[in-house]
Amino acid sequence: MPPPFSYIFGPVPSRRLGQSLGVDIIPSKLCTLDCVYCEVGATDKRGLARREYYPVEEIVAEVGEAIRQYPHLDHITISGSGEPTLHSGLGRIIRGIKMLTEVPVAVLTNGTLMTDPEVRSDLAEADIVSPSLDAASQKVFNAVDRPHPDLRIEKIIDGLAAFRSEFAGQIWLEILFVRGMNDSNEEVLRLKQAIERISPDRIQLNTVVRPPAEPTALPVTERRLKEICALLGGNCEVIGVYHEKTVTAEQRVDAERVVALLRRRGMRLEEMADALEMHRADVARLLTELVAHGTVVKQVYEGETFFQARDTE
Repeated sequence: MPPPFSYIFGPVPSRRLGQSLGVDIIPSKLCTLDCVYCEVGATDKRGLARREYYPVEEIVAEVGEAIRQYPHLDHITISGSGEPTLHSGLGRIIRGIKMLTEVPVAVLTNGTLMTDPEVRSDLAEADIVSPSLDAASQKVFNAVDRPHPDLRIEKIIDGLAAFRSEFAGQIWLEILFVRGMNDSNEEVLRLKQAIERISPDRIQLNTVVRPPAEPTALPVTERRLKEICALLGGNCEVIGVYHEKTVTAEQRVDAERVVALLRRRGMRLEEMADALEMHRADVARLLTELVAHGTVVKQVYEGETFFQARDTE
């Protein structure tokens, strides 16, 4: 049985990236934002300082071991429980991974640090960069994303536009809509103006589908997402919900791997079985034990049951 990793989670079945090996390079909930909808929970370490929070060599070595264990990957995705561009060694991490494999490297970022040329240079090493942009006005930005006080949305949009002019890879811009907060036609039209400047390869619309940091963060309807998509036009798409696929591979149940996966985000039973290549019945039995022991908590959100590791810090 392989030992649990410190920086690796998954592979996770991603709606956008297929079988995605996650690489978490930032301490839990160290972020520039404290988004009301965040599935990882409230930010307790909001900041803007870039540092080498974890050793680059250790992260790359773990990715190499994970690639050997999981040879059938669609993407290696730098994301996880904090804002990855806060790691000052991000560019070296991406280069190190690309020396090990031809699997495309994606970075999921909130885009707030793209005002920094060094951050843009680091991100330029990736194949896909997926920044988020949930607002185009400061008032809505403050309400939805609860940013560090020094962040201004107009400067962030400038940074995203600058990155487009410098980056040869794919930019997949994600916008997450929260009911009654950033889904008005007025804000959508502001976002459209920003998008025209950024010129992403894809615009992907999302909403609250997992238990959020704030219970007041509610999803918009699929109908409204489609209306917004029509307003934005062009290369815009509504990201589909997770679809279960048949799992035939058997793997011994490993509680440490399950808990490591659930520390990063809440997941449904079906997603976990797929990600860990286990039978659903085995995962269900294990989750029952972990919930009984208090290691994992169960939440019901919008009629779906999610599991998440209990915060022990």
